Formats: sequence, C-alpha cells, structure tokens
Amino acid sequence: MLSSMDILSFLLAFFILCFFLALFSKLRQQDVFKARLKELMQYKEKLLKEETIIKKVYLRAEDQSLPWLRKTIDRVLRSGKEEQAALRKMFLKAGLKSNNATLFYGASKILLIFPPALITAYIVFTFTTWNVLYKILAIIAAGLVGSYLVDYILQKLMESRQERIRKAFPEALDLMVICSEAGLSLTATVQRVAREIAQISPDLGYELALLSIELNMFSDRRRALQNFSDRLDSPYFKSIISNIMQAEQYGTPVAQTMRTISEQFRQDRLVEAEERAAKLPVLLSLPMMLFIFPCIYIVIIGPAAIKVMETIAH
Repeated sequence: MLSSMDILSFLLAFFILCFFLALFSKLRQQDVFKARLKELMQYKEKLLKEETIIKKVYLRAEDQSLPWLRKTIDRVLRSGKEEQAALRKMFLKAGLKSNNATLFYGASKILLIFPPALITAYIVFTFTTWNVLYKILAIIAAGLVGSYLVDYILQKLMESRQERIRKAFPEALDLMVICSEAGLSLTATVQRVAREIAQISPDLGYELALLSIELNMFSDRRRALQNFSDRLDSPYFKSIISNIMQAEQYGTPVAQTMRTISEQFRQDRLVEAEERAAKLPVLLSLPMMLFIFPCIYIVIIGPAAIKVMETIAH
C-alpha cells in the first residue's frame, strides 16, 4: 500500500515536472520569436544587397557546412540550379526555411530507404518462404516507399501550412480593411497587420512581414505583391493579390477593394459551409446503418424475440 508520504512525494515531483515543462515551453516560444525576427532581418539585408546591385552570393554560415556531402547529393539527385531553386521554394511553402534544402531533401530520401527495407528484409526472411528474387524485390519496393515518403511528408506539410494561412487570412483581411479606412498606406497596413496577426497565426504573420519588407525595399509594389502570391501559391490568394495590384495600377482606393474582397470571401466561406452541411446526410448514412440501426432493431425486436424463445422453451 502507498503511504501518504509517497503520495505527497509523487504529487510534488509531478508539479515540479509541470513547472519545468511550462518554463521550457515559454523559453522555446521566445526563441522561436527571436529566430523569426533574425530571419526577417537577414531577408531585409539580402534585399538591400539585391537592390543596390551588389553581385555577391548571400549565404549564411550553415551554407558553408559539409560542401562535400552537398556535392555528392547533388550528383546523386542530378539537381541543377533550377531544381534546387524549385526545391527551396517547396521547402518555403512547407514552412522549412533553409538554403540547405537540397542537402536535407537528399539526405532524408537516402536515410529513409533503410528502415522499411530492413524491416521488410527481417519479415520476408523470417516469416515467409518466398523465392529469393521475390524477397529482393519486396525489399527494394519497401526502400522505394520509404524514399517517396519524403515527398509525401513534404506535400502534407505544404498543404497543412496553406490551410493554416487560409483559415487565418479572413481576420487579417478585416484588419487590413480597418487600417486602410483609417488612412494608413498599404505598406503601413501590411506592417501593422503582420504584427497583430502573428499572435494568432505565426505563418501568416511571417509571410506578411516578408511582404512589408519587400514593399519597403522594392520601388515597384507589384513585384512585392507578386512575390507574396508566388510564395503562397494558391488560386485564392492569387485572385486577391491580382485585385490589389489592379487597384494600385488604376488608382482605385485600396480600402474599397479590400472590403469587396472581404465580403466576397465571407460569401465563399458561407457557400463552403453549406456544401459541407449538404454532404452530412450522405456521410452519416453508413455510420447510421452500422451502429444506430442495429441498436434500434435490438430495442424493437429484442423483447418479442425473448418472449418467443420463452414460449418455445415452455
């Protein structure tokens, strides 16, 4: 039996563990904020170098690490500059900010070959009586599945980040309407909204912060807006950015354009909610047939079946 002292010691250790976990979580949040701020400042310095036409390669300290491994992976993947740029773009869409995208991607594809291949080798050589050729084919297939798992995870990360940004964008759009109608310029509006929306959605706040930096640095606002649209790479955001660019080009008030976009977005969300509600009866039909109808039949037919069985027994 546990004594009262044991229970008190367990509770004390539990509360101490919770305290240190909360403290670690708080410190980690501060470190994430500092890291995002550092990345934004580095991006601003990079834009300054490009704007002043200083032809230097912008590389961080980590970009100089493991050059031999990077060259080996580039040769294995046969990735040129265009493929590396496309891969970096995919990593940015997934929220993975690093110029070593090719290195991480190649190393992950190579390393993830071995776990499923080893597990499959153990299974086929221990529990099956297949031919050696079939065993080797199964091991190779498992290794290919593990390699392609990297692409699947990357795609899911991209879709998840796009969905988080899309869900948080209506609040940001409402804030933009308020700031624009208050008399703020487009640059000041984006900067203000980026600071406020970062508390709700760090991903959208980061993207808007990049947009505010580009609006400050580029002489052509359309270039900054186009970069923002390319980073998000969604038909919804592309339509919004195209409307804002047209408003900038033809002198239409940006506040009026944003209000129109906000109203259209609310209508789209209402239509989407109605579509999901219309699909509910079809989606609920199978669970009702499997779980609800049998219970109803048991309640209705059960007493009669019991009486019939008792009559037959007598």
